[in-house]
Amino acid sequence: GSCIGKPENITGFESALFPVFQEILQKDVTEFIPYVFQVLSLMLELQNRPIPGQYMALFPFLLTPLLWERPGSIPPLTRLIQAFIEKNPDGVKDSISSILGIFQKLIASRSNDHFGFYLLNTMIEHLDKTTFTANVKGVFMLLFQRMQSSKTTKFMRSFIVFMSLFAAQVGAQPLIETVDSIQAGLFGMVLEKIFIAELQKVTGETDRKIAAVGVIKLLTEGPAMLNDNYVKWWAPLLTALVHMFEESADTSVPADEHFIEIEDTPGYSTAFNQLVFATKKPADPFGASVANPRQLLAESLQKLSVRYPGKLTPLIQQGVTGPALGKIQEYLSAANIGSLS
Repeated sequence: GSCIGKPENITGFESALFPVFQEILQKDVTEFIPYVFQVLSLMLELQNRPIPGQYMALFPFLLTPLLWERPGSIPPLTRLIQAFIEKNPDGVKDSISSILGIFQKLIASRSNDHFGFYLLNTMIEHLDKTTFTANVKGVFMLLFQRMQSSKTTKFMRSFIVFMSLFAAQVGAQPLIETVDSIQAGLFGMVLEKIFIAELQKVTGETDRKIAAVGVIKLLTEGPAMLNDNYVKWWAPLLTALVHMFEESADTSVPADEHFIEIEDTPGYSTAFNQLVFATKKPADPFGASVANPRQLLAESLQKLSVRYPGKLTPLIQQGVTGPALGKIQEYLSAANIGSLS
C-alpha cells in the first residue's frame, strides 16, 4: 500500500524491481513470472505521467504467443496489457494486430474467452475510435464463429457487454451497420437471439449497467431500429430492458458448463495465485455521467419521441405487455416527463 496515493514512490520501486524482473523474465523463471506481471500492472496503473521507456521496451515481449500458452500467465498478462492500452493508447496503436491475435487465441477457449473480452473492452474505451473500428468487422466475424461452434452462458454474457459498450462508446448505428456489413439483416438475429433472449443473464452491477446503457442507445439512438426490418424487435428489446431493471439476474448455468466458470478454471488456482493487493475492481466506464439508467431511459425515450412524433406511444402500448408497461410510465413520471410526443 505504500504507493497508493503517492505515485512519486513508484520511481523508487521501479529502479529496485526492474532489474530483478528483467532477470526473472530473461531466465524464464516460470513460477515467478505471474507475480512479475501482477506487480508491473499495479505499478503501471498507478502512473499519472507519461509511461517510462522501460515499460514500453517490455511491451513487444509481452505479446509473444508463447507467454500466452501458460494458463497461469493469462490472468495477470491480460491485466497488464489492459494497463498499457489504458495508460498509453497511442504507444500501443501499432501493435493492434498482435493484440487482436491474442484476443483471437483467448476467444477460442471456453475457459479463457472472458480475458479476450477484457482486452476488447479496454480497446473500445481507450483507443481512438478510428483505430478500433478499422479492425472491428474481423472481431465480430470471430465472435459469431465462436458463438456458432460453442455458445456458453459466459460467452453470451461477455458478448452482450462488449456490444453494449460498443453501442455506448462508438454508437448504436455503427454497431448495427458493422454487424449488417457481415450479412444483410444479421442484426435482427443479434436482437432476437442475443439481446432479447439473454439480457437477463448478464450479472454483476457494472456489467448490467453497461448492458443497460448499450440497450438504451440501441433503442433511442440507432435510427435503423425503427426501420421496417428491425422495428418488430423494438418493443421486445424495451421489455427485456425493463425486466433487467426490475428483476435480479438469471445466474443459472447449464450443468455441462460448470467446469468453465471463471472461479474454477482448470489449472487456474495452482498456476495462478493472485497477490492479495492485486485484485482489480471492474471500472464503471460511465461513472457519474449515468447515475441512474432508468432515468437515462426515460429522458432518451422523450428525446426520441420528439424526433418521431406519434411513433413511440403506439409501439409501446401495443408491444410492451404486462407490468413492464406500468414500469415505463413510472420511469417517465420519476423523470418529470408527463407523456411522450
